[in-house]
Amino acid sequence: MTTPEPAPRSRLMLWIGLPLVVVLLSCLGAAAGALLARRDARSGDPTALDVTTTPSGSASPSARSARSVVVRLPKTLLGRAKTTDKTLLESAEKAAATQRAAEAATSQVASTYYGSFAKKNVVFVLAVQGVVVDPDHLFTTVTSALESQRKGLTLTEVAPGPLGGRAACGDSTVSGGAVASCVWVDSGSYAFIEFFGMKAAALKDQFVKARGQLETAGY
Repeated sequence: MTTPEPAPRSRLMLWIGLPLVVVLLSCLGAAAGALLARRDARSGDPTALDVTTTPSGSASPSARSARSVVVRLPKTLLGRAKTTDKTLLESAEKAAATQRAAEAATSQVASTYYGSFAKKNVVFVLAVQGVVVDPDHLFTTVTSALESQRKGLTLTEVAPGPLGGRAACGDSTVSGGAVASCVWVDSGSYAFIEFFGMKAAALKDQFVKARGQLETAGY
């Protein structure tokens, strides 16, 4: 069987397009930010986060205020190096800037691409660190917005892995290319990962592994 030639760069740029979350965030707006905790100025620690109350007056059962979460962008993700492609870096920064503008609290936002066009293994990541008061409600909000913005996308809940919370993955197409979109939400973060050229059914273990490389948590 002859190995197909890599798609031309111009086709790949159409295939990548804007990450789904750039479109998604205009729908979420302050809804996501309202579910993130404000920083506790009383602690004197600029990284300390304090849980606010939910409309019902109590946090969701899946929210654990003692949980300390750190989200970071490692040098490599699943063996893929951070991209150096200018267009992708600009796209990631646009996504991060849009997210920061949508946040009602001073949460931390990180975004980038991993992989390369040549290897056709590009992965997009956008992660938000901050205490989530009601993870279940945010999970429903995020997954519903994702499905409404990407034609044909149906997110199915998957095992979130050892870090807990809730997670979902699903498939869609962009300019004829397959895109697997995954999301996780827990009491200290939420994030989007898009795997270009892959199917969700084939990457559930990779999603959990990627999350473990992006997020650390303790109590």
